[in-house]
Amino acid sequence: MTHEDVRVSLSGKRIRTLYDSLSSIYDLLTRYEKGSLKKALDNAHPRENFVVLEAGFGTGRTLVELAKKMGNTGEVYALDISQKMTNRTHRRLHRCNLSDRVDLIVGDAVNTSFRDAIFDLVFSSYMLDLMDTAAIPRVLLEFKRLLKPAGWLVLVGLSKGSRWYDNMKPYEWVYKRSPSLLGGCRPVLLVPYLQELGFKDVNRQYMLAGHLMPTEIVWANKGE
Repeated sequence: MTHEDVRVSLSGKRIRTLYDSLSSIYDLLTRYEKGSLKKALDNAHPRENFVVLEAGFGTGRTLVELAKKMGNTGEVYALDISQKMTNRTHRRLHRCNLSDRVDLIVGDAVNTSFRDAIFDLVFSSYMLDLMDTAAIPRVLLEFKRLLKPAGWLVLVGLSKGSRWYDNMKPYEWVYKRSPSLLGGCRPVLLVPYLQELGFKDVNRQYMLAGHLMPTEIVWANKGE
């Protein structure tokens, strides 16, 4: 299948630098994400005894909620490419007395050092919309490798609808000319990727995050 996502012109190094520079104001810029992240967590059903990975944790807002739900019996790992985002997340976890529940890792989701089939849940929000079309299947295959046979993948990302007011064509026009202006993110439709890679029970919930930003929550089972 040919994916029609707008291609990403920013390098991984440029994206890392961009998010380092945005780390101090990131929560302010992304206030609209609060509702979509809450719904995604509800769909993820994290619980005690789970081993969980959050990939692309940003400033740690969702990570705090995951750590709380895991309690003292679960294990939470978190991966992000930005050192400054990681530093802010570390401070947030410390303020919430959750530092000892989460293992923060600075790294790339394409190639992780985790062994096969160790996670009950992999959660990732607003990360794949930063990655070029060719990289998305590689990341999803890595997530699939990391999931236990009955494990679940939950994704949140910038998306688009079919109506004139949510088809994101004006947004994509701006993105093609100045991707950094839009935080490097562009809309991606993730369901076809998951279906092509053999994930099972693929579900999608579409919403306007903050009554403004077309967003999709997609969840699927590894199915092995």
